[in-house]
Amino acid sequence: MISLDLPTILISFILTNLLCAVVLFFLWQENRSRYSGLDLWMIGYICNVVGIALLAGRNFIPPIFSILLGSMLMVGGIFFVYIGIERFLINRKTPAHLYFILAGYFFLQIYFIYIFPSLEIRNVLFSVILVFFSCQCAWLIFWKIDDQKRILTRRLGLITSLFGLMAIIRIVNNVLNPPGNDLLRSTGYEALSYMVFQTLYILLTIALFMVVNRRLKNDLENDIAARKSIEKELQISQEKYAKAFQSSPTAILITRISDGRIIELNDGFLKTTGFSREEALEKTTIELGIWANPDDRARMVREMQSNPRLKDFHFDFRTKSRKIIKGEISAELIYLNGEECMLSVIQDITERYQIEEIMRIRLRLWDFSLSHNATEVMEEALNEIEILTDSQIGFYHLVDEDENTLSLQAWSTRTRKEFCRAEGSGAHYSIDKAGVWVDCIKTRKPVIFNNYASLPNKKGLPEGHTMVNRMLSVPIFSNNKIVSILGIGNKTTEYIEKDVELVEFIADLVWTIVSKMRMDEKVLQLNERLELLAMTDELTGLPNRRFFFERGAEEIRRSMRYKTPLALIMLDLDKFKVINDTYGHDTGDQALKCLANLLKGLIREVDLPARLGGEEFGILLPNTRLEDAVFLADRIRTAIEKLKCLRQDADIQITASLGVAEYHKNMKNLDALFHNADTALYEAKHSGRNRVALYQ
Repeated sequence: MISLDLPTILISFILTNLLCAVVLFFLWQENRSRYSGLDLWMIGYICNVVGIALLAGRNFIPPIFSILLGSMLMVGGIFFVYIGIERFLINRKTPAHLYFILAGYFFLQIYFIYIFPSLEIRNVLFSVILVFFSCQCAWLIFWKIDDQKRILTRRLGLITSLFGLMAIIRIVNNVLNPPGNDLLRSTGYEALSYMVFQTLYILLTIALFMVVNRRLKNDLENDIAARKSIEKELQISQEKYAKAFQSSPTAILITRISDGRIIELNDGFLKTTGFSREEALEKTTIELGIWANPDDRARMVREMQSNPRLKDFHFDFRTKSRKIIKGEISAELIYLNGEECMLSVIQDITERYQIEEIMRIRLRLWDFSLSHNATEVMEEALNEIEILTDSQIGFYHLVDEDENTLSLQAWSTRTRKEFCRAEGSGAHYSIDKAGVWVDCIKTRKPVIFNNYASLPNKKGLPEGHTMVNRMLSVPIFSNNKIVSILGIGNKTTEYIEKDVELVEFIADLVWTIVSKMRMDEKVLQLNERLELLAMTDELTGLPNRRFFFERGAEEIRRSMRYKTPLALIMLDLDKFKVINDTYGHDTGDQALKCLANLLKGLIREVDLPARLGGEEFGILLPNTRLEDAVFLADRIRTAIEKLKCLRQDADIQITASLGVAEYHKNMKNLDALFHNADTALYEAKHSGRNRVALYQ
């Protein structure tokens, strides 16, 4: 039998595990932000130290603390170490069945401490728990985790397996050599097992320490490899970026926000602006004169201060040749060496802008034509073309059908007000005597003169005409004939083919609109003429029966609405058939014409005279009372009686009978008023003619 001092061994065990807990504390403090589970290792060792201390002090501490709590803390220590290892390796939540095992162990300990006290069974239970957790660790390390982590944790798996093996040996020993009920007087084999467990705890601490350090080393190697990979990818990306930056056809540059100094630029920028790299690099965009309006840069910087990503900022920029181009910037705020910089992508949208402007002009001119005449439409089109092409003068000429003569139809507003005092709209020019600006008619295609002053055959300009240095004129065709020409001049830079395409499109559009307006005007005039003919008596020139009744219905409604008086005079020539039969129909027609002229001279402008048919006439008198209508009717009768316009060789007496009626509120339409006036006329006829009768 081996004789060992168990209390001394337990004290040594306590001190050793406490030292291991301190080591694990520092290990946790250094690596807590990297790995999980290290704190549980430290807690497990502390629980183990406290549990052993309670068991060793059972002679001084009540059994409920020394035996039950001590045993539970030792098992809890094993539990926390296992859970810490599991979280360190696979970082998963604690399985629920482990809590049920701990609960079962707790109730069994109570039973074999207080109901059926047995140190042997309690030792066996503790060893069984230790075997269970050792198997759990072995399964986790040798089967659950991946190969890379398994290489790091082999020694840890071996040591946890030794814990299980030692627990099995202890079970066998407790069965073969049952201990007494006093822990401190256990057999030498029991004391030896505590020494072995102490050694295994030290080895376990070393293994845990080595696992953490090997994982740190492995993670560091992986980080270094990943960094190298990222650096390589970054280098490749930078090379790609540099190639993309330099080879992009779009203008790209990096400038300092504070002063606009150019830090880097690509070939696309040089191609767009015309500068060389030496001319542009380290210069400010203001110094290069890129901004046609320097306030645009200040406005862009202000917008970027509120939004570090700027999109679709439109501005005018100037090339080295002083050409103005429409630009669109998309920019992003970046930092280089601690300075705020701007990565800008500039696109030349001049062509897109012109297309959009053409569409806008097209809609605008059509809309403008609805409320303006053709000359005003031409002038407005010239104004728009001047803006698009940066020209200062513009003119529009119509060409006669023989293509030998043209007439000035319109100047642009700016030309007319600021530059030219020459003869204005409608002035005619012979093409043979005109200058080179009519060469587009002779050549039947657009012409550009960017050196107008040096042309040998330019001929003189009309008095008051502004000086011309550049000019573009295009012919407009309709049915293969030149119908007009549109010209612009004095652009700040040279005219190019794109200007020709632009002016041709708008010129054709103007002619389409103007020709349509002319056609619409002719149709309108024709319709008005037809309308007039449809409403007018051809012989007398007075309104006919149709017009009389349409206008009469309006007057009836007006009188009903505003409660105003309305009267009607019906007139019929006496014995008109005798005149026709005696003197012929020509004389009869002449009598009707004379009567119509007479009526026009006797009535007001608001009154409506009309020939209703044959020798019958009607006179509608708005806002006229019955007595006034009767008075007028008598004046008319007297004037007709004195009328002498029939034949120069003989005086033929004509007379007329007249009936007068007044509108009453119970009348619903003109027919009722017409019937009353006609009844009065019938009364005048049958009362001896040449008189005025009033409807009673």
